[in-house]
Amino acid sequence: MLPEEESGDSCDGLDLFVSGRVCLFGEHSDWAGGFRGVNPSIPVGRTIVVGTNEGVYARAKPHPSEIILTSTLENGEILGPIHMTLHPADLLKEAQKGEFWSYAAGVAYYMVTMFDVRGLELDNYRTTLPISKGLSSSAAFSVMLARAFNQIYQLKLSTRGEMEYAYLGEILTPSKCGRMDQACAYGAVPVVLTYDGDQLEVESLSVGEEVHLVIADLKAAKDTVIILQELQAGYPVASSSVEEGVHHLLGELNLGLTERARMHLAQGDLPSLGALMREAQDHFDTLGGAACPSQLIAPVLHKVMRHPKLQAHIWGCKGVGSQGDGTAQFLCIGSAGQSAVCEILKGDFDLHCLRLTIPSTDKSTNNIQKKCLSVSQLNYESNSCSSFASLSKVERRDTQTRLARIESKAVS
Repeated sequence: MLPEEESGDSCDGLDLFVSGRVCLFGEHSDWAGGFRGVNPSIPVGRTIVVGTNEGVYARAKPHPSEIILTSTLENGEILGPIHMTLHPADLLKEAQKGEFWSYAAGVAYYMVTMFDVRGLELDNYRTTLPISKGLSSSAAFSVMLARAFNQIYQLKLSTRGEMEYAYLGEILTPSKCGRMDQACAYGAVPVVLTYDGDQLEVESLSVGEEVHLVIADLKAAKDTVIILQELQAGYPVASSSVEEGVHHLLGELNLGLTERARMHLAQGDLPSLGALMREAQDHFDTLGGAACPSQLIAPVLHKVMRHPKLQAHIWGCKGVGSQGDGTAQFLCIGSAGQSAVCEILKGDFDLHCLRLTIPSTDKSTNNIQKKCLSVSQLNYESNSCSSFASLSKVERRDTQTRLARIESKAVS
């Protein structure tokens, strides 16, 4: 059963848990849709996302003068403690290094510049989520750090406000991800996220039949930064046939795929959902692979997905997250198929597997809950803090700077 996104006081400080997330369909379309702010001809982005059973656990407490972070990886390796000052210039420098602690430094930069806060000490004492595998491990840590600042210093940010600061912190680093990664706070029920410039539309989905997934760590290598750089090279304006192909992949094609996926989930049509996974992967291999062959040919991913022993136990499969040789997801034929897939992947490839089961929803309550607000409106509960206007200015400045840099690269 999925742990709740929890926090609570204890004698040792504030207890926190944030899950990872799996993108079932629509990877990369979140940042692509964000470019509509400068090129309205780009279609909106759309993703279908579900939280994982695994995540990051931590205890946090205030510190008068420093930010002290320790992280325990899934394999038990302990990193840190690292000591960061509260000086914005130091935090910005650390964020721009693009190293392990850079995401946290980026989040801390925004928290200390936007709010009247001191430091904190955060011990990520347990992690059940593999890193760099497309499951938003870095985003989970970023959301957790923003949440720690929020709750320790009573900033009155909503969950979406925490997610927004986590996103702003991450785009200070060399990894220019979209907003989808911070959706790890939504839990086990799938949601559709639609990205239209700075507008974010959120819809919860009906699930007509229990969905059994296996998420497999491929124990191979991928470079998300390179994938993002090469796919984003054609934005906001495509200047070659390859770049036009990426626009089509993340635009019209993606909208059609995600609409069909939403229908199949609601109807409980898992065979069709599995076939759609294979179709989506084929499109990504052809159009995405042409733009970033060094990372997206992904020989390990395709070897595992095509393994003959798996086929009798799955409806379909595809890559996860930024794609490449990081992680694969398998839509299994019931719980028995889920067990068989785990056994085969472990026995034949020595792969670590995560099981994820999405329960069916009550057929009598299949109305989709839908909200459509601007990103800035999603950040705060009413009566939150007085820096709303300042955040909007910072976000606009950072976004426009990033888009101008990419546009200049595309034109040149």
